Amino acid sequence: MAGLFKKIRNRPTGQRYVISTIRKSADLFETAVFAANLLYIPRSLKHPELIIHSDNLKDACRTHEGLAQRLSVEIPARIFQNYT
Repeated sequence: MAGLFKKIRNRPTGQRYVISTIRKSADLFETAVFAANLLYIPRSLKHPELIIHSDNLKDACRTHEGLAQRLSVEIPARIFQNYT
């Protein structure tokens, strides 16, 4: 797996986000949500809005897809609050 990458536009607020899932080591995956500008370029790579670690590929993919679906229709602050 090279990595998962998805561009999301939040319908209620109009904000744009980029969701990225990468393999950090053999048994650790990291899903990060970045606030993005109009062209879906992350505003800050050093300071993501949310980071979630997973132990296996199946959980990482499930987290990635779940976040993508929720970020498109729900208020982002509520989603980030649920994971912190």
